[in-house]
Amino acid sequence: MTAQHLTISADGGPTLPLDAVTETFAILGKRGKGKTSTAVVLAEELIRAGQPVIVLDTVGVWWGLRSSADGKGPGLAVTIFGGDHADVPLEDTAGRVIVEALMQLRVPAVLDLSRLSKAGMRRFAADFVEQLYRVNREPLHVIFDEADEFAPQRPQPEGRRLLGAMEDFVRRGRARGLGCTLVTQRPAVIHKDVLTQAEVLIALGMTGPRDVAAIDEWIRLNADDEQAREVKASLASLPTGTAWVWSPGWLELLERVRIRRRTTFDSSATPKVGERRIVPAAMAEVDIAKLGAQIAATVERAQETDPTRMRKRISDLEAALRTAKSAVPEPVAPEVVTVPALTESDLDRLAGLLAEADQVRARIEEAVAPLAQAVSAARGPGGAAAAVPPSRREPASRPKPPPRVREHDPDPNGAAEGLSKAERAILSVLATHDRPLTHVQLAMLSGYSSKSGGYKNALSKLRTAGLLIGGGTSMVISADGRDAIAGQYDALPAGQALVDYWLGKADKAQRAILEALLDVFPENLTHDELAAATNYSPTSGGFKNALSKLRTLELISGRGDGMHVSDTLGEAPGR
Repeated sequence: MTAQHLTISADGGPTLPLDAVTETFAILGKRGKGKTSTAVVLAEELIRAGQPVIVLDTVGVWWGLRSSADGKGPGLAVTIFGGDHADVPLEDTAGRVIVEALMQLRVPAVLDLSRLSKAGMRRFAADFVEQLYRVNREPLHVIFDEADEFAPQRPQPEGRRLLGAMEDFVRRGRARGLGCTLVTQRPAVIHKDVLTQAEVLIALGMTGPRDVAAIDEWIRLNADDEQAREVKASLASLPTGTAWVWSPGWLELLERVRIRRRTTFDSSATPKVGERRIVPAAMAEVDIAKLGAQIAATVERAQETDPTRMRKRISDLEAALRTAKSAVPEPVAPEVVTVPALTESDLDRLAGLLAEADQVRARIEEAVAPLAQAVSAARGPGGAAAAVPPSRREPASRPKPPPRVREHDPDPNGAAEGLSKAERAILSVLATHDRPLTHVQLAMLSGYSSKSGGYKNALSKLRTAGLLIGGGTSMVISADGRDAIAGQYDALPAGQALVDYWLGKADKAQRAILEALLDVFPENLTHDELAAATNYSPTSGGFKNALSKLRTLELISGRGDGMHVSDTLGEAPGR
């Protein structure tokens, strides 16, 4: 680090060394007292000093970093992922991918999580924080706005993984080059094991008794009671934008300061009645192309999962297949193959080898004959047959089983002529679900074992006939296949009817698991909590098998530390 310092005060107050990038800050204050603006000022100082800063924004108010304070000029070149001002879309499954891209480029970024569901936000943040802690080794500062969302005092089951990642991050992140700022208006509900790790406390105006009392644990571990009385007595009367900066260990500092105004656009300002809201006219440029192959892959994956694009791709592949089938191959001249013939010398050699083999066989029979006679004598009458050398015995005749005749089941639905029962079932499932299915998923939904010969033969015949496209991990019905099964299946329902459909197909254990997870959606349940909610033993084979089948069908996700029902079912309209 250099001797450069960061200025956050407006009245010549204390400055922060550049080492602040790897320290932990806690910015506490009630709504409207300037906690977000204080965090923005710290971010501005770090970014202008050339340090990478990443903001996890749950509210969607940090995009203003890209414009000047009056909105007429560019601000800071900060890449925005997700939200209403996104440079790059953000998926709740892309946490690790975005970490890898940012680690290569080391650019400041805002990750706007405001459009994700609560469950999606926690999944993204857990992946992001875990991966960042695992791979980062250079100075980097992360700002967690509304930090109580990431590290609550009483986490829901699906939030425990994220809380564990946050504890690792704030406790041991400094050794990996990581610093952070925790911003919250409710210090009473942020987890104490996270809050007490802060090296610097920046306390703005607070009035709630529980929120004021929440800093007592931090004081007990970091400062003394005499200073605490002075700070806590003044918190209720602190003007907006004024804060206590308190760092007993690192800076040996306790000072009341007025935070300087932000130099970038205040996109977090509360709209006022009758006031015309300013819309920035200029934004700093960022080079999206430099974001690397990882982000491009994220965008490409989002496009590939779009149903319209997938149907067009299938249609193009089917057209190419039909063209290939209709093409007449050009005649190919027969290839002349020369087969070597045996010479007289070769024939003589073979005859010699056969003669030697006959001699060896005769010697073996002579050696075995006494043993065969001894066995025959031991058996008594009727055992003479044993004296015959084994090499001369005729094999015992066995009755041959009657030939198997394949019975064709009647077709009550009038399905296309020539399709077997298994083939009709497979095509009906693919047509009903209208999305790629894996080998195992398709077997389960069709009512067959994925290892059975009948199922595998049916798949092979459907592929050969051009009625099915794809392999073991992604199979879809072709247009010809849809025509062959037309009118013989019902489309998959939607909304509550979709939930009822899957509950109707589930057995007793599967149905109990789905109902328990639907009851708590979007929250998670651990393995043991789910077993208790369904009255099953967590170690029983029936319970484990039901979980495995529901995961295979993608109706539930997660493992022992947190399982949840699929968003498709949990967010079904009408639930």
